[in-house]
Amino acid sequence: MKCEIIRDLLPVYCDGLASEETRAEVEAHIADCDDCRERLRLMKEAVPEVPKADIEPMKKIKRSLRLRLALVIGMVCIAVAVGLYNMLVVHPLPISSKGITTEHYSRMNYGNMLYVYDNGKDESTLDVPKDSKFVIDKENDCVWLDGKKVIWSTKSVNGVITEIKYVPANGVLVREGILCVNIKCDTPFKAVRYNYDFDQWPRPSVTNPYDYTLTLCPCLPFRQNINACLGEGNVFRAEFEGYKCSEGATLTIHCRDKDVVVDLHELAVEEGIFEE
Repeated sequence: MKCEIIRDLLPVYCDGLASEETRAEVEAHIADCDDCRERLRLMKEAVPEVPKADIEPMKKIKRSLRLRLALVIGMVCIAVAVGLYNMLVVHPLPISSKGITTEHYSRMNYGNMLYVYDNGKDESTLDVPKDSKFVIDKENDCVWLDGKKVIWSTKSVNGVITEIKYVPANGVLVREGILCVNIKCDTPFKAVRYNYDFDQWPRPSVTNPYDYTLTLCPCLPFRQNINACLGEGNVFRAEFEGYKCSEGATLTIHCRDKDVVVDLHELAVEEGIFEE
């Protein structure tokens, strides 16, 4: 093949675009032609070397993205952990009403004595034997015990009684017993913290019924006051004297979904503590 034709094919040969037959012809020619072989050498030297791509910046970007992703994941994990700690330890949510069951019974004192409670102002009770004759005289605003007017208090000057205060007729006859209510919590948590509101002022009485409140929260035992948690079985035991179970007295158990209201007066009547 002539040199002119080979020289026209050299650029295609150098770029690797020539067919197998053309490559064979070019190589056979340059093996015997010094001039074409020199032209081919000069053409190869003139081809600039393609620089290798610098991938180091990409590596830095990938490392930065990994660090940011790890930081985001870490922050999410911390937020979840803080939320769980707050929900289960610091401010635990109350249990569901579906996990609440109650049972009740009575416990009598002093051989079934009876007593009358005043309107709550004097915070006192009057013991009345069961077999005695006791009369509440609303017309004269006093009470009679076995035919005698019952004195509440007296005032005297120099040993002389100047004022006599009789027991007012504003009380209710109540059996001197105690209503016991057990509230059981059905929860997989071993620790249940309770918060109750049983001590109020003015004190509850037969004329001042009160709504006692109780909140039960399952929680982690970590850093909990063991004295503020229920014992074995997660049972809260509440006791109410008879005069605290007058009509309108209730026990409200605050739950996560709804409140459970226990009618103490109804239970007291059922147990025979509070006579209708």
